[in-house]
Amino acid sequence: MTGAGRTVVSDDRGAATVVAAAMVAALVLLLATVLVLGAVVATRHRAAVAADLAALAGAAEGVRGQRAGCDRARSLAASNGGELRSCEWQGWNLQVVVASTCGCLPVGGTATVRARAGPVVNVMG
Repeated sequence: MTGAGRTVVSDDRGAATVVAAAMVAALVLLLATVLVLGAVVATRHRAAVAADLAALAGAAEGVRGQRAGCDRARSLAASNGGELRSCEWQGWNLQVVVASTCGCLPVGGTATVRARAGPVVNVMG
C-alpha cells in the first residue's frame, strides 16, 4: 500500500489478452476495408464491361435505326449486370452511360461509366 489508502498493482496478468484482442480487431477492420474496396473495384469493372459491350452492340445494330441500336445497347447492358442510363447518337457514333450497383454493401454505391463506339466497317476488304 502506498499513501492515502491507494494500492498499486504491479501484476500485468491479462495484458496480453487485451493486446491480442485489439490486434484481432484491427485485422478484422483491415480485412473488411480491403473487401469493401475490392467490391467497389469489381463493380466499377463490371460497369465498364457492360458499357463497352453495350456501345459496341448498339453501334453495330445502329444500321437498323437509332432506336434499334439503343434497344440492343439496353439489352446487352442488362445482361451484363448494368443499367443503361443514357443512349445518345452523335452522327454514326453511339455514346452510352451504364450504371452498375454493388448489392453486397450495406451502403451500396453505384458506378457509372461512359463508353462510345462508331459504326462497324470492313477495313480489310
